[in-house]
Amino acid sequence: MSWALGREGRHEVVSETDRHGKPLRTLICMETGLVRNDPVPDDEALARFYAEDYRIAYKGAAKPRRRQILRNFRRAAAYVQSFRDVLDPATQVLDVGAGSGEFAFLMTRLGKSVTGIEPNARYAAYCREALGLEVRTAHLSPNLFPPGRFDLIRLNHVLEHLNDPVTHLGQIARWLAPDGLLYVEVPNIEEYCRRKSRGGMFHYAHIYNFNPWTLRTCAGLAGLAEAPETAARSAGTTGAFFRRAESAARSTVTENLQNAQHVRALIDAHYAGAFGRGRLARPFVKLGRRIEETLTGLALGPPRAIGESVARTLR
Repeated sequence: MSWALGREGRHEVVSETDRHGKPLRTLICMETGLVRNDPVPDDEALARFYAEDYRIAYKGAAKPRRRQILRNFRRAAAYVQSFRDVLDPATQVLDVGAGSGEFAFLMTRLGKSVTGIEPNARYAAYCREALGLEVRTAHLSPNLFPPGRFDLIRLNHVLEHLNDPVTHLGQIARWLAPDGLLYVEVPNIEEYCRRKSRGGMFHYAHIYNFNPWTLRTCAGLAGLAEAPETAARSAGTTGAFFRRAESAARSTVTENLQNAQHVRALIDAHYAGAFGRGRLARPFVKLGRRIEETLTGLALGPPRAIGESVARTLR
């Protein structure tokens, strides 16, 4: 955790409130550009939050709404289509933080053996009951699976929720088969600065806020190297495929002052209102999308029917 926390005295406060105006202290490490909550919650606090409160606090409901189900299936399908060439060879798949199960469902329809883990009891039960998935109600721990079990593992918007990202990535990497792929995607703090309304970026659930450099550095320190066959497609993004790296190839770079200054400048510009152009139209665009998703979801039927409809677009 030492890299993620940064050295004493090298942090600057960038915010004292969350996106709803409630108290939340957020720091940036001026050696790396990694942004994090302060303090970082301990394991017990996080286990309780994700088991009981997270989905209601973040989504406003104990189980996904129809429009959210359709939206998530569409997003998962777009991801599968973008990386079909690297996903197709996988046979044993693990979805860490399965959420409402859309990616896991689509993978089963492509003939994969899929296991999911989801810490929220209600969402995990929804995956099992509504979609027929093998999703365990579980928090990350080193002994969940034997070494080398999976040839594809996916963490989609999970790493930012973990209180020790380097250690957790290292643990997850041990579950990879020798040439297995680990896909990690997190929100991009640079995009948040440009896209979110002023002051609307930070919240308790996102402990760490990454940009492309800090994500790859975190992975490198966990013993991972970016997969060369997808590196060009993922360049400049905070979503990338990794493999376990040979010891000699593991990253030892832990500092990037230029990156820190870059991220700090974007945060300052965000709070100065520099990215406000075009925001007046966004609520209307969002409303239109919600209406379409709600109506289409209702027309398609229950969650499994929505999934089957989207899955057919992949065949």
